[in-house]
Amino acid sequence: MSTADERRKVRQETWLGGVAHSFREMEEVDLDFWLAMDPADRLRMIWSLVADDLALQGTDGPSPRLQRLVGGIRPLRG
Repeated sequence: MSTADERRKVRQETWLGGVAHSFREMEEVDLDFWLAMDPADRLRMIWSLVADDLALQGTDGPSPRLQRLVGGIRPLRG
């Protein structure tokens, strides 16, 4: 996991800004922004926001991990 400073630097280098003159315009800009990313990048961005939120709340320790449920089929015994 990267530090807050590293994430901030990446955002400053890669994010674009601007002015929206209405809520409707901002919704369109927001939707275009997220749809322009591939799903893996979208997930990375969301997880970065989660980590930033935890840091702002003062939560100590490592960030929680995404749960991965693993299932399968096994033959019955007996």
